Amino acid sequence: MRVTQNMLSTQVIRNIQTNYRAMSSYQEQISSGKAINRVSDDPVKSVQIMSYKSALAETEQFKRNAEDGLNWLETTDNALDDLTQVLQKVRELTVQGSNGVNNQDSLDTIAKELKSLKGNIGDIANARLGDRFLFAGTDTDTAPFENGGFVSSNDQQLNWNVGQGIYMKVNVNGTDIFNFQSGGFNLVETVEKIAGELEAGHDPQQYLDHLDKQLNNLLAHRSIVGSNVNQLEMMVNRHDQTELSTKSMLSKTEDADLTKVITNFTTQQTVLNAALSSGAKAIMPTLVDFLR
Repeated sequence: MRVTQNMLSTQVIRNIQTNYRAMSSYQEQISSGKAINRVSDDPVKSVQIMSYKSALAETEQFKRNAEDGLNWLETTDNALDDLTQVLQKVRELTVQGSNGVNNQDSLDTIAKELKSLKGNIGDIANARLGDRFLFAGTDTDTAPFENGGFVSSNDQQLNWNVGQGIYMKVNVNGTDIFNFQSGGFNLVETVEKIAGELEAGHDPQQYLDHLDKQLNNLLAHRSIVGSNVNQLEMMVNRHDQTELSTKSMLSKTEDADLTKVITNFTTQQTVLNAALSSGAKAIMPTLVDFLR
């Protein structure tokens, strides 16, 4: 086949363009740090990358949910710990008031301190995480304790989605704590009755049993909270491990081997320079050059 000057020029330009495209691809990988910058670079790996990114986003959301639930439970446990200390103090005062050696002034002083502790119980009942009330069920924007009593009747659970099909209860129903009945009285009413007995000069010992039942009920709920905290901590750790492994697989699939890419870029640059040099020599001669 007869090779013409036009064919030679076209082939030289085509080869140079091929080299430029290769250099452009390597330069893009170096700049982005990614081996695949568009689906057309590698359709199969692109699908894998999208799958890894979707799984990573889902894991990160589950982890955020678990951490938020853990924060809620830990704040709840702190509030219940405060309430435990208050009830233990109430019990101490009740025992002190029933020892039979107190005069009325002493009994009145103890009753006054009990009423002060009743105010602490109300403050704990209205404990919040941010602007959300902990013990108001799902009605987290409404104070559950008002006018000296626990008024919320919302006993709905707050469930956090912390994994595929996994939901964790993160709240303690305030009604189960502050409206728990012992001897026909809830927690605040029990404290009021004890204070009233002392003010009347009576022995409040009969209410110790009711107070102990209130304490046992409180400790039972704290045990459940502690168990849920442990489960959520394990979920967070599991999501951490899943996140690390997914990021590792994504990096292996998506990230460029910069050492290899830079070497290829340098090699391609040398090839391009050689192509430009040889192309210039191949298409330079014309009829005029031969007539000189």
